[in-house]
Amino acid sequence: MNAHSTSHSAQSFDWLIVNGRIIDGTGNPAFFADVGIMGDKIAAIGQLFHAQAKNRVDAMGKFVAPGFIDMHTHFDTALFAHPEAYCAVSQGVTTVVVGNCGHSPVPIPDNRRDELRRLLPVIEAGIDWRWRKFADYLANLEATEPAVNVVALVGHCALRASVVGFENRPATEEELKAMQKLLEDCMDDGAWGLSSGLIYPPSAFANFDELVALTEVVAKRGGIYSTHMRSESDALVAAVTEALQTGLKSGVKLQISHHKAALKPNWGKVAVTLNMIEQVALQHDVTFDAYPYTAGSSYLAQLLPLWALEGGASALLERLKDPHKRQQIKEALESNKNFDWNDVLVASVASEEYQPLQGKTISEVAKMLGLPPSETVLHLIEHEQNAVNMVWFVMDEKDVEQVLTHPLCMVGSDALTIPPIPNSPEPKPYVHPRTYGTFPKILRWLVRERDKLTWHEAIAKMTGKTAFKLGLKMRGLIREGYFADLVIFDPDKVTDQATYENPHSPAKGIDWVFVNGKPALVEGKPTNARSGQVLKFESD
Repeated sequence: MNAHSTSHSAQSFDWLIVNGRIIDGTGNPAFFADVGIMGDKIAAIGQLFHAQAKNRVDAMGKFVAPGFIDMHTHFDTALFAHPEAYCAVSQGVTTVVVGNCGHSPVPIPDNRRDELRRLLPVIEAGIDWRWRKFADYLANLEATEPAVNVVALVGHCALRASVVGFENRPATEEELKAMQKLLEDCMDDGAWGLSSGLIYPPSAFANFDELVALTEVVAKRGGIYSTHMRSESDALVAAVTEALQTGLKSGVKLQISHHKAALKPNWGKVAVTLNMIEQVALQHDVTFDAYPYTAGSSYLAQLLPLWALEGGASALLERLKDPHKRQQIKEALESNKNFDWNDVLVASVASEEYQPLQGKTISEVAKMLGLPPSETVLHLIEHEQNAVNMVWFVMDEKDVEQVLTHPLCMVGSDALTIPPIPNSPEPKPYVHPRTYGTFPKILRWLVRERDKLTWHEAIAKMTGKTAFKLGLKMRGLIREGYFADLVIFDPDKVTDQATYENPHSPAKGIDWVFVNGKPALVEGKPTNARSGQVLKFESD
């Protein structure tokens, strides 16, 4: 079928978008055409100005693009607390991928669920994790009627915790088979593949053979493997090598998550790693994603040596009670001369008492508490029972630009949670500005200001390329018969407003967002429509 047709004047539509320039997501330049929507589908593309429609949108001077697909979020449980997903919708996102970095709330047996929750505060949204199977999770997610479409991966942390537990040891042959079977069951239930978090226990305790064995299961079904690699700093090159070898040996479609070179001594290494990826991409399906910021965000305990996290959060908290082990952990923190405590912000805490610390640096908190910075980190982890997240400035802007403009790069916000809508009386946690600003920042910074990407190149990274990588059917492009996931934005005005000082500011210039044919954003204002779908994987 052609991407656009010429005349459908006799047709009648639910919505008709006229006078806009279409960027269809293929990477081809924009063209003038109108778009007619019937139900949840794009019914026609062409010269439709005189067609009948129940509702009409004048997109004069604006681009009409496929809805943006966020390749990397941690909204697994946050969607239950805030299904309106305003932080995503307000920047043009219509589909989110969850279950990243090895973090997912299923599969996990009842007797290990609490430990997993404490170990992975990144996806803890204060709701009841009542699911045992992936099918249960997806069914409950559907019942919340999310505002965006959801693609869910199986987190390796949950998979390994279910079978091996939280011990630092290789899986036995029997345990490996059990994990493979569990992964097969999850994919039968609709999971799109596997993610690993190789700096996060218990995923970090897996060896290469385990990763290959599990990704072979995913490869046979045509799914995707997304990896938070074993290092993004000093051992970056070795970590990329491991990821590439995993993909080559198992045959799985490989996605390297939030590719970066962290900490100043490693800045510039992306030139090496991008070349490595390019060479493998000549013979294998490998891509990566990134976000347009020089700070990352994760839980504070990520700063600790891996051995301190063995056995889970309970074991960590017990070690902190032991003066000798506490001193060892503190010395490990102090021995890393790459840490600048002015570069680490306290992002979110669990207790009301420490809410005022959110958004302050570890150096500032240390002065407030009268403690050395290293002891401050341990105190916060202990006081908050490990439920404390951070924002950490570790990247070079030149590296970020080089990664994002690479042809193999897609866009993933790595947003950790969904805050309440800005005018809500509900308390708002400190969040990374990427939560509200990732997609419009790329359009402002790399397209309009820096001229490093064309509009159609940037949109393809956010839509068509991502849909193709995931294997989404009838999404990611503006074509007749495709689902009507659309965004209308002003190229002269689109911009991020969220900053580290004021992270809850929604983007400007994103005017309309349609999710499955229903408007979720109208003239920049949320409609509170919740027309997203939980998309389920179907094996090749």
